[in-house]
Amino acid sequence: MWWYAFLPSMLTTLIGILYVIYQFFAFKYSPLFENAEKSFLTEVITTVVGYLNGHEDLWIPTIIVAVIILILYALLPTLSQGAMIQTIARNKKGYNISIGQGISLGMLVFLPLLEYHLLIKSFSIVSLFTEAGFALRNLGTGWMETLLPVFIIAAVIGFILMLLFTYSEFFIVLHKDNALSAMGKSAKLVILSWQHTFLIGILMLIIGLRVIINVIAVLIVPALLFFAAGFVASTTFTTIGLSVGVFVGFVSLFVTSYFTGIFNVFANAVWTYTYLSLMEEKLTKEEM
Repeated sequence: MWWYAFLPSMLTTLIGILYVIYQFFAFKYSPLFENAEKSFLTEVITTVVGYLNGHEDLWIPTIIVAVIILILYALLPTLSQGAMIQTIARNKKGYNISIGQGISLGMLVFLPLLEYHLLIKSFSIVSLFTEAGFALRNLGTGWMETLLPVFIIAAVIGFILMLLFTYSEFFIVLHKDNALSAMGKSAKLVILSWQHTFLIGILMLIIGLRVIINVIAVLIVPALLFFAAGFVASTTFTTIGLSVGVFVGFVSLFVTSYFTGIFNVFANAVWTYTYLSLMEEKLTKEEM
């Protein structure tokens, strides 16, 4: 979990928090609420650039850190998932492989797995929400009422495609298929065994919701402490308040990443076992 799930979960959690913060303030600054003269993104860029211009020695470290985080966010989750699926599948068959061997196996399927992830991101729920939010903020409620059926249809189509492509990653990782071939084979396997896929999908959805609730419950107290620290920092004890806020934020990020990492390992194990079981059943039927 620590090698294959925790670090990717920490990255995705951090980016997810920044995404939620951006969406919240983007709506807050939009004509729907405050109708600010500048958009939130423009305000952030202006503030950051202004601060860095006043501290020119921070330009290069900031750019380096930002580039490293973006590269890791783009590459590490895909590499880790390929290694995790390989490790789980080989362990189920009785082969024990080391962390290094798992990473090597993940690297072998990295490019087609990355290609698949880039293809499915275009019709993911997050992408549709981002596009709908952009349209609502910039075009207003009138245009949004017109475009709402389009987004609903796109969401339904995206859900169906995500369901049909459930096993694509396993065809890519375990059979070295390319992205398009894996997507076609996954759709066929889902149609032939839709009962198993549907039941496992419902189970994982329930467990995922439970994990989200647990994470939110765990983060309530740290969030309150963080806001309290921010209040202290804005009054007198600036250094102490800032230190407490940073510490609480780091602990919250660690706890959230830990929970999501465990769930990520569990979910991959469940789907890997399901895929292997369905493939064995398919081979048995073909031999008969």
